[in-house]
Amino acid sequence: MNTTRAQEEAQDQLESISEQIEEGIKRGKFTLAELQEMVVEKTKAAAQTTDQYVHENPWTSIAIVGGIGVIIGWLLARR
Repeated sequence: MNTTRAQEEAQDQLESISEQIEEGIKRGKFTLAELQEMVVEKTKAAAQTTDQYVHENPWTSIAIVGGIGVIIGWLLARR
């Protein structure tokens, strides 16, 4: 599956779940357990997309994480 297509599908799923959660909260029809289940589903979808991206682009992922580490290290060193 194309990475961009997978990201688009995951984004669509996340948006759909987010909309359902927001609407349910507005109507007060979700219990805490139902909200928790929806958040878990949203987190799993995000994790699956991330996992797929990392497997398809390992060196890009390493570079991104390394760059973030350098920035965090630089910011902490300034304290």
